[in-house]
Amino acid sequence: MDTFEIFFAVFVLVLLAVAVPFGMMFANWLLSPQTQLKNKVKTDAYECGLSKVVGNASERFPIKYYIVAMLFLVFDLEVAFLYPLAVGFKNGGWEMLAFLMIFLLILEAGYLYIVRKGVLNWSKISDNIN
Repeated sequence: MDTFEIFFAVFVLVLLAVAVPFGMMFANWLLSPQTQLKNKVKTDAYECGLSKVVGNASERFPIKYYIVAMLFLVFDLEVAFLYPLAVGFKNGGWEMLAFLMIFLLILEAGYLYIVRKGVLNWSKISDNIN
């Protein structure tokens, strides 16, 4: 490939990356009803059925939400490691099966530890951050 062709492709990509968002914002401005901005009720904040928002953004969440999020990330990442094993399973033979069983046993041991500690039981987890 010629240097011009490479730089031309990059130029077109950058041009599209800039033009598409600005085009969408212009289309939104052009097609949106302008009378909506004059109505006070339609511009008020509305979240989860509450007409007035209570609290502020720096309010603390209970620790149980963070625990569940971290557990989701850990187990989701471990499941992502199963895909290469599934792809290479046909060519792996008995060694691949043994590796898969060891990996799944470690995964199950972690899950049983979590269940035994009561992390997934919402009534046991305290709402305090102590």
